[in-house]
Amino acid sequence: MKITWFLAWRYLFRQSERHISFISIASVLGVTLGVATLVVVISVMNGFDQDLAGKLLQFHHHLIVETSYPSLLDEAQEKIEAIPEVTGASIFVQTQVFGEFGDYIVPLLVRGIDFSDVRERELLNSFIKEEFSSEGFFIGEELKNRFVVGNSLTFYPLRKKIKSDAIPIRGTFSVGIYDIDNNYLIGNIAEVKALGPYYLQYLGVRLKDPWEAEEVKTQINRLGLPLTVSTWIDTNRMLFSALKLEKITMFVILSLIILVATFSIFSLLMVKVVEKTKEIGILRALGFTSGAIRRIFTLQGIVLGGVGMVSGLGVGVGLCILIRDSHLVTIPKEIYFIDYLPVHIAYGDMILIGVVCMALSFAASIIPALRAGRLAICRALRYE
Repeated sequence: MKITWFLAWRYLFRQSERHISFISIASVLGVTLGVATLVVVISVMNGFDQDLAGKLLQFHHHLIVETSYPSLLDEAQEKIEAIPEVTGASIFVQTQVFGEFGDYIVPLLVRGIDFSDVRERELLNSFIKEEFSSEGFFIGEELKNRFVVGNSLTFYPLRKKIKSDAIPIRGTFSVGIYDIDNNYLIGNIAEVKALGPYYLQYLGVRLKDPWEAEEVKTQINRLGLPLTVSTWIDTNRMLFSALKLEKITMFVILSLIILVATFSIFSLLMVKVVEKTKEIGILRALGFTSGAIRRIFTLQGIVLGGVGMVSGLGVGVGLCILIRDSHLVTIPKEIYFIDYLPVHIAYGDMILIGVVCMALSFAASIIPALRAGRLAICRALRYE
């Protein structure tokens, strides 16, 4: 095995034919570029996914509990808060109004939370951009700017008799998610109930680890109460499924860069088989089997792919760290709600990229290796 590795390395990087060595270097650089590009793009997509999930988990509860008997929510709250994984549970209400903005009527969601709940109030404070009154509702910053809303908002509540009303604007908030910042009003739970008789009442639950939502959902269902529980994963399943599909599609497309780079490995090894015909004949005459010859050329492809993979991962991860820590790349804040490119390095993805690179490099070396192994001694030494 040692002699096989020695010959594979010698054929690659210790050549009298300088053009062969140049092609070897070019092949490694091609694989390096492909792997580094894939690492950076996948890490940026992971960054956007993580940023979006973080904002959703900050604003929305991790589990939503509802029932046809609202009086049961107080009992459910006590039992749910006793679950070790739960950090807090609070009742909130939600209704809909139709905001009047000049000639436009826009449906708006109104969420009412208990301002006396310290945890919920602190969470809301983290989103508040401006507070200029002690009463009224907080309006999404993007909604306020879009319609130039002043200190009050005219709206039509959900009532049998349609009649406009007005509510004071207490301040603005920004979560960083378009649908929330453009469609939500937030107020104290009592003020929201006073808007009209038609509203839904929920129990929102927050967890130490949001990814344990399914397990906690199972525990809540075992309480024996007529409750309907939905997790944040259930609520946003379509969104995250679309993001996952987009990530897979980008991974497949960008893997084609590595595939193109491995074609240079294939071409290089095919040339080597032709140029090393005499050496192959000599090795066969010395007792090397067809399998040993195949391993020599297969190892060359694996070495080229391995060197390109390691250097590509190093370059890609290095660029990701540079972009992440220095905020080197800026993006329009009015579109993405952040002013720098988010990057998250998922080492599971790095392993997958490395496996794909090595698999493609191995596949590129199979045909040249088989051709080298099939060379007959008499044909290989014909011109010796």
